[in-house]
Order: sequence, then structure tokens, then C-alpha cells
Amino acid sequence: MMSRSSPSASEPESSHPVLIDSLGGQGGERAPARRGSAAGPQAALGATELYFRSLAGSQPLTREGEVAIGRRIEAGERARVEAWVRSPVALRELAWTAEDVQVGALSLRDLLCETDDADADADASATRLAALLDLARALVAQQAPVEDAAIALADLAELRLDPAFEERIERSLRAAAAEASGAERASIEGTLAAIARARRAVAQAKSELVQANLRLAVAIAREHQRFGVPLLDLVQEGNLGLIRAADRFEYRRGHRFGTYAAWWIKQAIKRAILSQGKPIRMPVHLTAIRTQVVRARRDLVQERGREPTVEEVAERSGLPVEKVRVIDELAMEPLSLDAPVGEEGDTRFGDLLANQEPTPADMVARRRLIEQTRELLDSLQPRERELLRRRFGLDGNEDETLEEIGRSFSLTRERIRQIEAKLLEKLRMRSRQRELGSYLEG
Repeated sequence: MMSRSSPSASEPESSHPVLIDSLGGQGGERAPARRGSAAGPQAALGATELYFRSLAGSQPLTREGEVAIGRRIEAGERARVEAWVRSPVALRELAWTAEDVQVGALSLRDLLCETDDADADADASATRLAALLDLARALVAQQAPVEDAAIALADLAELRLDPAFEERIERSLRAAAAEASGAERASIEGTLAAIARARRAVAQAKSELVQANLRLAVAIAREHQRFGVPLLDLVQEGNLGLIRAADRFEYRRGHRFGTYAAWWIKQAIKRAILSQGKPIRMPVHLTAIRTQVVRARRDLVQERGREPTVEEVAERSGLPVEKVRVIDELAMEPLSLDAPVGEEGDTRFGDLLANQEPTPADMVARRRLIEQTRELLDSLQPRERELLRRRFGLDGNEDETLEEIGRSFSLTRERIRQIEAKLLEKLRMRSRQRELGSYLEG
């Protein structure tokens, strides 16, 4: 059965409705709840509550209902392919595609959607497509009647063709209609109209399949609330996974749609959590390592009845000890300065932090320290004074390493270290004489 692939940034917008944004926002925006407006009691409800209430009366499909929708999707896909193969323009496009595949300009895998099938099944689909394309080329070369082509190529509807390939065929039809006139143009426009009707029928059937399972996406989203992503965002991501499941579902395999869709919903929600679940985003590859560390720590706690050491976690997870420490630090949750503290909650965490701004007394003491330090430095020889200024970044300059100073003075690193130690000892002696020991030793 042919099916459209899941929506992506590079593909045309899905024909499925935007399931949450229809409550008031467009394109992913959320409609703010306006309390006390003239719209009545519903206006006071948030978007989340309105959405959940709208689902209260929905009922899941029975197995028979899912099969009926699957057959409608199948019929729509078949009607679209029949419209293609009854058009000489589309047949020529299929024949040209066969030539592109033969010369290596196109790959058969590029013309098919990714599927859940094993590689052997995917290879079988590619083989079937190759045979059908070759048949289309032969029919065009023989100028076979349209009815014969329609019968011979009907199996195209059983393949999951890539949307870009489908669009290529339909684009060629639109281009031909623009250049044609009279009866030929009317014929091509009739083909395009038939394709549009088939698309709408497929979209409507898939939409019914999705709408009947929106409560499943909400239920799975609720299970993932503890990861820091707003519930409405989780539901929206779950709905996108639900849409993708509807695009790929094959009722003939005998699976219930809800069972199949649950996996796609969970994958969409988990990806959203990985990308936006924390105020400070952790890259996906580090998130995978963190999961490995968390699993190892959990297993050790269950085995030993105590919190394991970093070394034990590293050994169990197969990671270096330092990497485990880094992952533990990254996993720490940021603490808001506005977080309430205490039983009453009337104190903010930020109120308990020491004020790092200097007091007026501190500023006076610092100015006095700077003045007396300069007096001490002035008592040294110019080269000694220059060495300390550069070593400790005095007078606003950046501090330099022993190697950098050694190169400037044509001395070794060790010799500069010895001179530095002697100069500091000299300053300590003089500072004691001037009662500055508390500044330098503190």
C-alpha cells in the first residue's frame, strides 16, 4: 500500500489537521487563555483544559473500524495511481525514471519511503518497483492503449513511494497542462482533479484514524510529565508521532493501530524531551551516556543496598571515572533564585545568598591596600618591580607565566621562580615593619 511519509522540514505540509493549534493558535503558537472575557466560561479555561475536554467524548475505533479506514486509504491510493497511469504524460515520466535508474542517476531506494520492513522486504519492494518502471518504459515504447497500461501498472499502488517521487510525477502533469490547450489540456486537468480527489479521500481517512486515537497520545504524554517539558508540548509531539503512525500503518498485517501508534508516539515524545527537557540543554550524545550512568547506578543500588561510589559506577558502566563525574555534574538541576524556602515559602533562595558587592568599608580598605602595595613595590629595583608586576598582573595587566617572564629576562623558568620567592619574602619582611602583614598573608 502506498503511503505518504511523515512530515518533515523538507516536505510539504501534512494534510492532517494541526490537532492542538486549532484551539486558537496557528503554526505551533498557543492561544493565551483570556480570563473574564465576554466569550463566556470557556474563555476562562486554558488551552490544555479545552483540548482535553474536546476529547472527552471520543471513542477508540474497533478492529473493524480500523480495517474499514485502511481499505478507504487503500482505495484512495489506488485511485491516484490509476489516474497517473491513464495519463500519457505520467507514463512518460515513469519511463524516464526507469532510464534514470538504469544509468545510475537515481537509486530505487530513493524512490521508496523508508519502511518498518526487514531489509529483505525492502529489497523485494525495490525489485517490484524496478520491474514496474521497466514495464512502463516498454508500454510507452509500444504506444500501448491506456487501459492496458492501467491494468499492467496497477501494482504501483501497493508500493510506498517517496513523496518527492510522487510530486515529480504530478509536477510534470501540471507543467504539461500549462503548455497544452483544448482537449489535451482538459484531459490533463481532469487527471489532476482525480489525483486531488484521491488525495483528499486518503487525508480524510487518515485524519479519522488520528482523531480516534488522540486520547492515546494524551495518556502517553502524561506518563512523561516528570521530565520538565510542559504537558501541552508533550501532547503536541505525541500527536505528530500519531500522524506518522497513521501515514505508515498497514492494516493487512493484523496489528491494532493503537499498539502500533504507541511506539511512534513514545519516540516523538522522547525526542522532544531530549531536545528541550532541561533549561540548559544537554546534547543528545551526552544524554545517552547519562542514561548509561543512571542505569548502572540504579542496578548497583538494587544489588548492594547503598549509593555506589563514582568508581563503582564507572566500572559497571565501562566509562572513565572522570567522565562519570562530568556527567553527574551536568545532570544537576539548576536552582532558581526565586525558589521558595522554608515551610511558609515567604523567603526566596536568592535572599539567603551572601551579597558579593563590596561594602564602603571594603572599598576604603582596598584602596588603602593598593596604595601601600605600590609603596612596597617602589622600594624594589626596577627589574624586580617589573617581574612582580608581570607575574601577578598588577596595574591592570594580565598575569604572565614563569616561562613567559623567563623568555623576556633571558632566564630559565626555575630561576624566575627562585627570584619571585625571594622578592615575596623581602616584601613580607618590609610589610611586617609597616604593619601590612595581614593584607599579604590573608
